[in-house]
Amino acid sequence: MNLVQNRENFSDQILERRFIRRVMQDSGRDIDQAQRNYMSGRGFEANNWYDGRGFLAKQDGLQITHLKKHRFVDMKTRNSKSGKKRKKSHPIHNRVIWGHYNNIIKELHFGFTNA
Repeated sequence: MNLVQNRENFSDQILERRFIRRVMQDSGRDIDQAQRNYMSGRGFEANNWYDGRGFLAKQDGLQITHLKKHRFVDMKTRNSKSGKKRKKSHPIHNRVIWGHYNNIIKELHFGFTNA
C-alpha cells in the first residue's frame, strides 16, 4: 500500500467514526426527549426522576445511565414472599430504549454510504 491509499483509508475511517458518533448523539437526544415526554405524561413530576440519567455518545456506541427506580416502575410483576404480584407498570425504560434501538441499527446500516 502506498501513502495515498493509506491516507484515503484513514480519512474514510475518520468519516465513519464521525458518522457513528453523530448518530449516537442524535439517538441519545431522541431517547432523552421520549423518556421525558412519557414520564411527564404519567405524572413523574419530581426532579429526582430526571436527575441521574445520562447519555454519552462514544465512537463505538451509546452509554446510557439510569436509576434503579426507572427499571422498577417499568416492571409489570414483582416477586414477594407470598408469590408473584402484578403492579401498575410505567414502561419508561425498556419500551423507549428498544424502540429506538431498531432505528439506530437501521441508520448505522443504511445511513453511511459512499455519497
